[in-house]
Amino acid sequence: MLAFIQELLAAAFRMLTPIGLAAIGEVVVERSGILNLGLEGIMLFGAFTGFIITYYTHNPWLGILAAAAVGVILALFFGFLTITLALDQVITGLALNIFAAGATFFFYRAIFGWYVSPIPPKVDVLITETPIPILQSIPIIGPALFKQLIFTYILIFILVPITYYIIYKTKIGLHLRACGEDPLVADYLGIDVVKYRYLALIYEGVLAGIGGALFTTALYNMFLDNMTGGRGFIAIAMVILGKWNPIKTLLASFLFSIVDALQLRIQAIGIEWFPYQFALMLPYLVTIAVLAIFGRKVKGPASLAKPYRRIK
Repeated sequence: MLAFIQELLAAAFRMLTPIGLAAIGEVVVERSGILNLGLEGIMLFGAFTGFIITYYTHNPWLGILAAAAVGVILALFFGFLTITLALDQVITGLALNIFAAGATFFFYRAIFGWYVSPIPPKVDVLITETPIPILQSIPIIGPALFKQLIFTYILIFILVPITYYIIYKTKIGLHLRACGEDPLVADYLGIDVVKYRYLALIYEGVLAGIGGALFTTALYNMFLDNMTGGRGFIAIAMVILGKWNPIKTLLASFLFSIVDALQLRIQAIGIEWFPYQFALMLPYLVTIAVLAIFGRKVKGPASLAKPYRRIK
């Protein structure tokens, strides 16, 4: 039983990393007043870019770097449409997702040929775990938490605390939150709303691009169509469940990751009376149920998803 719990926790921390990275980026973006439903598309493009660069260079770190760059480009493009042109954020985000799904489908086959199944191309070098000496020897939690990817440590022990501190304890965070609550008042007070929103999107683009790339450079060794499987939307749901707080958002993301890891083990065991299709649905059903119970009265930034044009 202890071995099962240890393996479950280890898998949950692995699955937490890409979702957590994207969710933390979305927390910052939504705090600035922008709702980026195109997060799924950025992650998918990150997965595709990371795979292509790693496949041809045999260097997954170059793949991660390229994915981060593509994530920034897509986030800035989304920002240009929704901040500079003040287009509807919801429609623009959904359009970005459709574009990402179609573009990655096309370019994947344009590069490798239209017949990429049943044996898709694979990368031969992956980013592996970086165990932390001594700490990995702690019973149960040691091998589960301290024998993970370097990005897991960066997410949990660096990004989340720093993001929390900046949002709630610094002048920058105060200005960021002001942009999300009332950009007009923030503008009158001399806060550059456009600058803060673009910077927030750049931050998210880097994290979402890396999060997507981890699917093809660390968790798996291949690219598949729509392989992010709605994780971008899940990340947005975790932001709501976490009440736009980085720490709570990380905990909410971990809840989804545990259920996701559990459903994989349910499929591996092969319980006859438990259809594997239901196991696949389980993480998403739990997310919907938790949101329905705990997310009904949650209020986000007052100006979230509302286009803003600076009055000259």
